[in-house]
This record gives sequence, C-alpha cells and structure tokens, in this order.
Amino acid sequence: MTFFNISSFQFSKSIELFLIFSKRDLSVRFKQTSLGMIWAIIRPISTMFVFLFAYKNVTNISNISGYPIQIVIYSGILFWNLFATSFQSVSNSILISSNLISKVYFPRMIILFSAIAVSLIDFLFGLLVYFVLAIYFKINISAYIFLLPIVILVTLFISIGLGALIASFSVRKRDLLQVIPIIVQYGFFVTPIVYTSLEFYLKPWFKIYTFINPLVGLVEFFRFTLISGYQVLSLTEILISVFSSFSIFIFGLSVFHFKKDTFVDHL
Repeated sequence: MTFFNISSFQFSKSIELFLIFSKRDLSVRFKQTSLGMIWAIIRPISTMFVFLFAYKNVTNISNISGYPIQIVIYSGILFWNLFATSFQSVSNSILISSNLISKVYFPRMIILFSAIAVSLIDFLFGLLVYFVLAIYFKINISAYIFLLPIVILVTLFISIGLGALIASFSVRKRDLLQVIPIIVQYGFFVTPIVYTSLEFYLKPWFKIYTFINPLVGLVEFFRFTLISGYQVLSLTEILISVFSSFSIFIFGLSVFHFKKDTFVDHL
C-alpha cells in the first residue's frame, strides 16, 4: 500500500510531527485541571462503583465467572475506555485540526495516530489501578501478561480503523459524527464489558455474535492476559476478533488515504 512507502527522512519527520501533535493533545486534555492525570484513575473506578451498585441493589445479575465481580467489571471498563476514547479521538481528529490542515501540508495520517496518545496514557494509569485491585482481591497476574501489548495494539488497530472511516466522511457529512456516541454507548452494553461471555457462550448465535462484534474476543483476550486461569473463548474465536480488527484497520486507512486529498475542499 502506497501510504506505507516513505523514506527514512520522511519517517523521522513524521515521528517528530507525531510527538508534537501528541504533546499538544495531552496539554489540551489536562490544561487548567487541578487533578490532572488523576482523572484517568477516577473515571474507571467511579464507573465500576456505579455498576457494582446496580448489580447489588437494582438488578439480579449473578457473577458466574468465578472471579470477584470488581475485577471482572474493572478490567472490562479499562479495555472499553481504551477503545472508546481512542475511537472518539481519531474520529474527531481531522475536524479538530482543520485550521492546520487547511494551511499547511503534512501527512494527514499522522493526525490519526497522534490522536490516541491521550487514551493510551489514561489506559496506563488505569492499568496500575488494576494491579492494585488484583493484589487487594488476591488475584494472581496471568502468566500470559506478556501478550498484553498485543491486545492493546489490536484494540488500537480497530479504534483507528473505525475512527479513520468516520473521519474520512464526516469532513463532508457532519451527520456521521452522530454515529460516534451510538457506537460508544450501545457498544458498551452489547460487548461483555461489565459481564463475561460465559453468560451466553452456549447460545446458538454466539459464533455469529463474535464475528460481527470483534470487541467480544478482544475484551476476553484482554482479561486472559491479566487474570490468572481466566479463559472463556477458544483460540479460534480470539483469532477471529484479531483478524477482523486488523481488517478494519487496513480498510479504514485505505479509505482515509483515498479521501485525504479532498479534506481541504470541505473544511
């Protein structure tokens, strides 16, 4: 694919621009906030407590995973925040940088990749909290923790791929921006984030479900790399999610590469 064919000089300049844009997004994100990075910890913890309250006092949902419900919920929220915030940031990145794009030429794809910096920093802070929770609930860290970077990378792949598709068309059709909250809000509940796939693993439609929604396999793969002894899905089902995510990534970047020269006309 032509957008990967760059010289070493172009690559070094691209890295430099990537760092500049990432630093800009981080400074904007935490500018004039008293707690700064602490918000990256407060958000997932507060969300976890909300669902704990709902499970214990409102609904009659049982935890059949065999692990503390706090660990199940928090790990799912941690994964979802990485996906959702990355997806939202990438989707809006072109419009947010419209003034720069209309005045200066540089590889537009750098904007997509730099947009994930904030969500990745948030994730790392949230991951530290997970380890604290694991120690508190006496949950051993998985022996497959070394696979965690792969899960993170694949999750970023699908976030960037979907975000690139929205970004490519929302420059001209702003109505597409309304799709973002729909995916984030409804996707949270149709993906095993605050529950596990064990709830419906034996359903006849589960295979189709994992194919349509690659995040199912990814979140369970994520838990597998964190929680010792945790294994809900088979390797085949996880590989389907990985392949689907990578396909979305390639397709999204291909569409973005095809549309990028028309952005200036509509910004």
